[in-house]
Amino acid sequence: MGKKSEIGATLPMSVVEIPTGTFIMGNHGDSTSPTSQDQQRPVLISGFYMSATEVTNAQYHEFVAWVRDSIAAKRLGGQYVTIVGNDSAVNWKMASRINYSDPAILSQLGDLVLDPSKTISQKRMLDPDKLIYALEGFNYQEAAKKENKGRDAKDFVYRYTVQVYPDTLAWMRDFGYSNNEQMAVNYFSSPKYQNYPVVGVSWKQASAYCDWMTKHKIMAQQSRNRGNAGGKARLPTEAEWEYAASLNNKGSVKKESGPKETGNDEIGNNTKTAIPGEGKIFPVYVKGAKKGDFGLFNLADNVSEWTTTSYYEGGENFQNRFNPDIQWGTPESESRAQRRKVIRGGSWKDTPTFMTAENRSFEDLDASHSYLGFRIVVNLPE
Repeated sequence: MGKKSEIGATLPMSVVEIPTGTFIMGNHGDSTSPTSQDQQRPVLISGFYMSATEVTNAQYHEFVAWVRDSIAAKRLGGQYVTIVGNDSAVNWKMASRINYSDPAILSQLGDLVLDPSKTISQKRMLDPDKLIYALEGFNYQEAAKKENKGRDAKDFVYRYTVQVYPDTLAWMRDFGYSNNEQMAVNYFSSPKYQNYPVVGVSWKQASAYCDWMTKHKIMAQQSRNRGNAGGKARLPTEAEWEYAASLNNKGSVKKESGPKETGNDEIGNNTKTAIPGEGKIFPVYVKGAKKGDFGLFNLADNVSEWTTTSYYEGGENFQNRFNPDIQWGTPESESRAQRRKVIRGGSWKDTPTFMTAENRSFEDLDASHSYLGFRIVVNLPE
């Protein structure tokens, strides 16, 4: 159990250790179907850590605030940045104190601020569309292809930008002729819902959050605590998600040997149960339900969850049995088929029949819905 205590000082959120193991993948709730039986197959999954809950509004708020403050600090300059040689960096001590209600500050932010005539309150405020995160990484799958041998590493570096503010109007758009205005206005902004799952985020936004979590939270915390360097936060593959769900639903896991949550848990300090009267419609507090056998919450309900896996008809016929995952296309792909990502689990809007961990569907990677969120997985060095 020594690994867990070390991990606790490494990760900034509560996670559950999912051990390496084999499970039967491919039966999505229809064990009597001959086709489903044919598609069942044993697969081996390497160990990883999974967040105990879906990412909450409060956790995603921190990401949005970081993007806001970093953009504003660079625009304001002066005391808000630190010059290091020929480069500059955000002075986070000062950036965290930026007063966005100060007219003098707003006047210096230029086009980051909305024209008052375009706001409901008729006041100057930051334009949420200008809160953009630059995501950068390396495409190992493309680099590993035989036809790409000998090419420069820089050819496989990907870069794209993402508007990070959630789509709060998804509450109105998802349900026509339905009065969800209160949720559109309050769900992401009100402290009442801070420990509820963030929704209205696309696959790109969820991926941007994972990139930020890796580079600006995990690595920073590892440095402060002198823990093992390395590790990456990301969305789970469909196989990892299904494997974790299979362990979480087992009734045979012994309490004394089952895994424990570890990491810094900032969820629920002021809210221990769901708000009375809720739970049958709309999302609920992420720890308001009973914890699963492996320490995970709400895999079958609350909100459906993004995975990193591409949706491909018949993909189970050729994907590998060792850490299976299908990646087809890129975030910039224009083909509709190449832009589809697998979604797992039921949500608050589903009937009981579909409120199950076996529920599976797909969405375009730019789609956002009031019933769709995400949780993260982390790979860490041994």
